Amino acid sequence: MQLKKKTMQVVIVAFALMASFFALASDNSAIDIPRIAGEISIDGQLNEPQWKTAKRVNINIVTRPYDNTPSPVKTEALLMEDGGTFYLGFIAHDPNPEEIRAFLKDRDRSWGDDIVGIKIDTYNDQRTAYRFMVNPLGVQIDGVESEITKKESDSWDGIWDSAGQITDFGYIVEMALPLRMLNFNEDLCQQDWGIELVRFYPRTERLRISNTSLDRGNSCELCQLVKASGFTGAKQGQNLTVTPSLVLGKSEERDDYGTWQDDETTEPSLDIRWGITPDILLNATINPDFSTVESDRAQLNINNNFALFNEEKRPFFLDNADYFDSNYNLVYTRNINAPEVGAKLTARKDNHSIGLFVTNDETTNFLIPGNRGSSIAEIDDKSEAAAFRYRNSYSKDLTLGWISTLRTSDDYQNMVHGIDARYRATQYDVVKFQSLYSNTEYPDDLFEQFCNADEVDDCQQGNVEPCDLSGCDINEQVLRTQDKDNFSGNAFRFGYYHNDSNWHYKVTYDKQNAGFRGDLGFIARADFNRLVLGGDRKWYAEPGDWWTQVKIYSDWDISHNDDGEMLEKEFDINFQLNAQHGTHARFWYSNRDLVGNRVDQSSLAIDGNTTLFTENEYGFFAETKPTSGFYINTRLNWGDKVDLSNNRLGKKKEFRPTINWNVNQHLELKLRHTYRELDAESKNVFIARLTDFRATYQFNVQSFLRLTFIYNNTSRNQQNYPLSDPDDITPRSKDLSAQLLYAYKINPQTVFYLGYSEHQDGEGDFSDLKQDLRSVFMKFSYAWIR
Repeated sequence: MQLKKKTMQVVIVAFALMASFFALASDNSAIDIPRIAGEISIDGQLNEPQWKTAKRVNINIVTRPYDNTPSPVKTEALLMEDGGTFYLGFIAHDPNPEEIRAFLKDRDRSWGDDIVGIKIDTYNDQRTAYRFMVNPLGVQIDGVESEITKKESDSWDGIWDSAGQITDFGYIVEMALPLRMLNFNEDLCQQDWGIELVRFYPRTERLRISNTSLDRGNSCELCQLVKASGFTGAKQGQNLTVTPSLVLGKSEERDDYGTWQDDETTEPSLDIRWGITPDILLNATINPDFSTVESDRAQLNINNNFALFNEEKRPFFLDNADYFDSNYNLVYTRNINAPEVGAKLTARKDNHSIGLFVTNDETTNFLIPGNRGSSIAEIDDKSEAAAFRYRNSYSKDLTLGWISTLRTSDDYQNMVHGIDARYRATQYDVVKFQSLYSNTEYPDDLFEQFCNADEVDDCQQGNVEPCDLSGCDINEQVLRTQDKDNFSGNAFRFGYYHNDSNWHYKVTYDKQNAGFRGDLGFIARADFNRLVLGGDRKWYAEPGDWWTQVKIYSDWDISHNDDGEMLEKEFDINFQLNAQHGTHARFWYSNRDLVGNRVDQSSLAIDGNTTLFTENEYGFFAETKPTSGFYINTRLNWGDKVDLSNNRLGKKKEFRPTINWNVNQHLELKLRHTYRELDAESKNVFIARLTDFRATYQFNVQSFLRLTFIYNNTSRNQQNYPLSDPDDITPRSKDLSAQLLYAYKINPQTVFYLGYSEHQDGEGDFSDLKQDLRSVFMKFSYAWIR
């Protein structure tokens, strides 16, 4: 009798487990999206009768941080379409609605909130997917995810509608996605798209909940989307957006004599986005505005030989920017500073995709790369730029590509051509490679802007004499811009990557020889090659544990120049812990052998011309979200650091805390401070402090007022710069940038900005700061959509 009872219990448990499994797996089946007719009001109500006929899909599987476990909360998605618009409704239940995390923010800035949304692979080829997310107050997040490059970007902005409201049982979100903003094959009678419906539930743990199970050992998430069928006979229509804009401004700048000089600006511009066919999209622009309106993120640039990277913000360059992605960053459009006109054509048909853009520029800016540093070169003449990208998805596992870029001006030209491939050998193993060839011609006098000699002839090839660090008037960039004729170079990148649920390891090799230039891209190194071996091991917790994941990562890399002379050798190891309340902690140690600056700057040689230093660096990073609307992180670095100005080994300390606080639904405060100190020979070399403070009051989803202060305060010890004349070292320097900005946005392209900004600098106390620049500006743009 006892045996029968135990047997019955085992059977009941088995059936329960099977039922649980089938409940989780049930929504992995294909989804048929019904066609509806009639008007739908996007108000977060879901009260139209059409919603009763919508396809209902459960979002009930926790895919992160746990491995496809049942969701603790109920979420239901409703899907329907009318041939021109894809409608989605989300009913998100919550046992404690008062704990819902939702704040009014600008677009794409709500990732820490409760969120629901969808990924859509409109070609169902596991290459690229759109992403549309909304928080409970209707704030939108959208972007593009690429499986080929493994990049996710919120830079792309579509024009679509959403609304949300918090209820007594949770919240409701309603979305309307016009098909005209999506690329898909209009020739098909019925669309078969890959989709994933997602909810992010941030409480003690931040749960990612999906309608489908994901194999955490399969790094290709887009390969695991569920097929959705519908949109019979769907057309994109004319897909025409015309966006004129106008920037008005007045600025005043103080000259060297203390006199204010006025400058007034009236800059009209025009952007056109036209779907010539469902597969071909044309973007055109006239005088696109480069007054990015909102301040770039502050970066501290001291004791650093390489140029800094900034993100693109102009709609013309952002739309379908993923068409130009490759293993190298060969299309960095921030290089194009002030274009007058531009055109971009992107197309996708079957397994083929093509991207082409051409534009001009009133000036010409590009990087002069090296193996010990890089600098920005400027040519006053106008220039033209172009890029061409072709990609062929030869099979579901193999992608082939070609890329060409061009920059040209008077007495200047740079061309790059290359092939690339990505092969997915198994669901765990991927191989990538790219091979490039460049041909470049510099103006004969380009070297002059890097020459510090009293007579530029002293920097001419043939006239350069040996020198030492304390008395050199030239640098690496002078030598790398001395070619009188066309010169060419090659670059090559190879990588093997393995990812499964527990292990990741990689082998990569990257080479840019001395003659290679990629002037339309962000290529900061030349005469350089690097081999990297790395890997990590992960462990996962069970639901309910205080931690969620532990990872140990280590890599080893070595770099040489073209002559085989070692530039750097590094060993890294770090320990990472993820835990409750969005807590992440990372500890690391690096041992690095690297060469300092060249002693004789007239020679590019490394061996016998540089000192090999050994740096031992320790670091700690931690972040947490202990309560709704409050985020804090801190980064600590200490150990050895080469003092580049004086070519010696010093000791560094760096402390970088960040605090983001949503005081209430409307007000957000952000503070980021960087403190960096370098000592050498038991004395201070410099102390640099950079503070970035931003206060934003978001009136509603469409409008905000933002106040920004960026303060840089640097002090240098004149007596501890032995390679420089003390009079050439500024002991104290300060500058303060401030901006007050009001924004009203109906959609990403119909916007109104009104702002005031100013800059102050000085070499004494804070009270000694003097204003040297001030401006007021207004921008208005309106998108006509057909």
